[in-house]
Amino acid sequence: MSGQAILVAGGYGVVGRRIAADLAPDYPGRVIVAGRNPERATATAAAIGHGVRGRALDVTVPSSIAAALDDVAVVVSCIDQPRRGLLHAAIERGLWYTDITPHLTELGRGVAYEHIDAAASASGSRVLLGAGLVPGISDVMVRAVADTLGGADTIETSLLLTAGDVSGPASLDYFLQELTMPFAVYVDGADRPARAFSGPRVVEFASPVGPRRAYLFPFSDQVRYPRTMRARTVLSRLALDPPWLARLLAVLIGTGAARLVARQRVRHALARVRRDRVARQDASFALRVDVTRGGRSSYATLAGRVQADATAAGAAALVGSLLDGEIDEPGAWMPEQVIDPPSFFSRLARYGSSVELARA
Repeated sequence: MSGQAILVAGGYGVVGRRIAADLAPDYPGRVIVAGRNPERATATAAAIGHGVRGRALDVTVPSSIAAALDDVAVVVSCIDQPRRGLLHAAIERGLWYTDITPHLTELGRGVAYEHIDAAASASGSRVLLGAGLVPGISDVMVRAVADTLGGADTIETSLLLTAGDVSGPASLDYFLQELTMPFAVYVDGADRPARAFSGPRVVEFASPVGPRRAYLFPFSDQVRYPRTMRARTVLSRLALDPPWLARLLAVLIGTGAARLVARQRVRHALARVRRDRVARQDASFALRVDVTRGGRSSYATLAGRVQADATAAGAAALVGSLLDGEIDEPGAWMPEQVIDPPSFFSRLARYGSSVELARA
């Protein structure tokens, strides 16, 4: 690659700005904040400092994508891409790429992923499908725990979010949009239909959170584990704070009233709950992954005050892995396939997020 720049698409958004700010001190003069509004991009870049630059980028316009990728080596996308134009353009140029909005549930285990992998392999591109918290940090946590057990038969990911934790595509609005989406869980080697906010289980999150009731949810990190980790059972769950909000959503969906959630009045009411909680207290999050192999189990945890900060830290740490050449072969990869957990956790800690592995 002739370029050296790190382009953060959507770099003046909630998470994108944090990613750029995390990367800027380590890669001075190389970070570019990009988005449809060049004035906002330039203002954000100036506020971050360390030689960060602003640049115009409209992911719906091919010529804008082509111009924005000049002198770029790594692309970090924080923008929803219905047609994945930025991803395909990066692959065609042989660039390195990662994405906090990868829509892995759409890629699934089928043809779309195979096409991306084949194109990246042919061009020399290294693509990490999933950066941030879930997927991203959660995937590397799974790999780290599985390594201590010699593999993974069962993988369970549980995430707690507060209603006040605003973080772009991983915000409460994103989860509300997912409520009526059909999905499958992978149990005993077979896909089984499921619905969001069903199958509750009490999960022991790290202190100070403690035990919370978590519900099945279609997080996209679960899609690839049957192939990448050879797991026979994969489940992902979500807990919400305040707990009554999760119970309300479970009742609405369980009684067939999930469409009410999509109506503007209900969405606005839930948004008011979120704003009220922001005014009263800091947001917090907690993540736990549990892995079982041959009758033995272990887990890893992560907790913090702002989920957007952890998402940014995960993306920045994965960019560091790319730039340090940890991915030897071109292609499309999930983090658990190619990222070294100790190195990743060390980078993550520098950005303010520390993973705790259970003691054997």
